[in-house]
Amino acid sequence: MSPIRLLPAAVADAIAAGEVVERPASVVKELCENAIDAGARRLDIVVEGGGIERCRVVDDGSGIPATELRLALARHATSKISEAGDLAAVATLGFRGEALASIAAVAEVVITSRPAGAAAGARCRARAAEVVEEGPAACAPGTTVEVRDLFFATPARLRFMRAARAEITAAVRVAADLALSHPEVAITCTADGRVAVRTPGGTLRDAARGVFGTAAAARLLDVDAPGDVAVAGMIAAPLAHRASRSALVLVVNGRRVHNRALTVAVEEAYRGLMPAGRHPYGVVIVTLDPETVDVNVHPAKREVRFRHEGAVFAAVQRACWAALRGLQTTVAETPVAEMAAAAYPTLAFAETAGAWGAAVAVAGGDIGSTITDPTMGVGFPADGADGSGARGALGVGPLRAVGQAGSTWMVAESPSGLVVVDPHAAHEKVLYAQLVAAWDAAGVDRAASGSQLLLLPVTVDCEPATVARVESETELLSRMGFAVEPFGPTSVCCRAIPVACSAADPARLVADLLDALEGDAGPLPERRHRLAASLACHSAVRFGDALEPGEQQQLLDRLAETPGAATCPHGRPTVMILDDAVLRRAFRRPAR
Repeated sequence: MSPIRLLPAAVADAIAAGEVVERPASVVKELCENAIDAGARRLDIVVEGGGIERCRVVDDGSGIPATELRLALARHATSKISEAGDLAAVATLGFRGEALASIAAVAEVVITSRPAGAAAGARCRARAAEVVEEGPAACAPGTTVEVRDLFFATPARLRFMRAARAEITAAVRVAADLALSHPEVAITCTADGRVAVRTPGGTLRDAARGVFGTAAAARLLDVDAPGDVAVAGMIAAPLAHRASRSALVLVVNGRRVHNRALTVAVEEAYRGLMPAGRHPYGVVIVTLDPETVDVNVHPAKREVRFRHEGAVFAAVQRACWAALRGLQTTVAETPVAEMAAAAYPTLAFAETAGAWGAAVAVAGGDIGSTITDPTMGVGFPADGADGSGARGALGVGPLRAVGQAGSTWMVAESPSGLVVVDPHAAHEKVLYAQLVAAWDAAGVDRAASGSQLLLLPVTVDCEPATVARVESETELLSRMGFAVEPFGPTSVCCRAIPVACSAADPARLVADLLDALEGDAGPLPERRHRLAASLACHSAVRFGDALEPGEQQQLLDRLAETPGAATCPHGRPTVMILDDAVLRRAFRRPAR
């Protein structure tokens, strides 16, 4: 065995650099966070050659005195903490004093800086952790850090870098995340000569327009829930969704983080409002006592640990649900626009893709579903709706049934415009809400389970394992409104069904229930949602069933009073609004 010995400084520095500097995007993140900590109100980011050739960040912050430039490149040198106790309440983005030293260990770094009150600036150049040049320099107040030849000192790392366009996309996303977590800072990110992100510095909605694009930002709902665990930000309306979670930005005390629990908390709020396999986008900002958050659990500071994770999870879920529960449905645009564009190409509507689309253009690649929005414009919920007042839960005012197109779409009118309704999806959502309400009531009062006795009990044949499952799920089935019990080794007998499902065929309903119970696992709220969605789907009117005028009006009235009525339990839209302005554009009539 070899003897134990101290590693040379160059080797130790390279190891530390590997923990902090994983790729060019890490360099952009560390440099920008230092600039924001220095009070910068404007950041100009330049990335060239995938970030390997050059990364530059220019800020207008407080600057670094000439006497401290060399020290800024030293390991464990920082102005943000001074003793171990400071780690218990870190309020800055950077604090370890490792970023600049780690970058300088594997690249060439040039720092030019001038404090606001200084007559002149200074410049310091380091290569492979060694200062090779320093002296005075002419520059504006603030700091410019330029990193060249990244990983030249550790060529083995270069073999693990992705293609240049992938590295650029990662760097652009870092800039976009910083714009959302610090909207007051004006950020411009240029990649290989093309502007990928540009935000003006202002409100969060201003930043969202620069990151997500104008159209996508218009579909964001405000989140505002003050408290010990304050939750703010903006989240997408249920019908504006993505195929991945990459566009959901989580911010904790000003720091962009990745936290599985918080992501799940946000998505739990969308349960029953969004199709399976789709995900919300937006930014959720959590503010709480720094002493209850450990930001020192990851070398790159990507992750955090909460002292009371359950309380934070609950606060985020409640805040997001509060923003979603009162959403209102507004007009449809894209379907009519596409129809008009097919006949009149000059009417095609252009949309701004935002930073995600710009990243694709700059990289010359395709990040596909990141900027895909197949339901764009179809019955989108309006911003800041609370669902109160005469407008009702659906948010379009009183609905009056006009008729049914054949035996498919229902047509209604409202103060918001012409309304087209999917009767199956609408009835499904009404029944789902009724089932969930009855089950909640049964949790308080077992007599309020919403159960209806059958005139003749129904017997359904099934596998012996299913009979055993029914016997073990008696409590759940009773709260659901079912009275189901084993009836021999290969059948069950049902004596009552939920009131909400009274119009369904009891035998088919019980058979569907048994199918839904098979393999149904997971937390109780998730199981309840799946069962309620399944029962509502099988009990609702079929798409293609003709409804009498009175039945149409009754369904519209019930839908207008149902929370989250814009979508069915599986996330499909229930209604689409065509207002006068949209119809006039489609038919090429002058606007009023």
